[in-house]
Amino acid sequence: MNSEKMVRAWQEKILVECERILQRPLGIAETSFVRSHEGFVALKMIENSVAAMTPAELLKYLNSELGG
Repeated sequence: MNSEKMVRAWQEKILVECERILQRPLGIAETSFVRSHEGFVALKMIENSVAAMTPAELLKYLNSELGG
């Protein structure tokens, strides 16, 4: 698997987890937050953060200005 495919798969895994936590599909801005990060370190940080957040915290995070 090349790096680009690996990044896309990792982003998709994060997006699925976000939808599971929020119990709804993500909006465009929320999806863009995750998709704007492509570095392995950034994706690992996002993945770890998402796993530890409550739905309210996650919603705030995904709609923050921290995205690309």
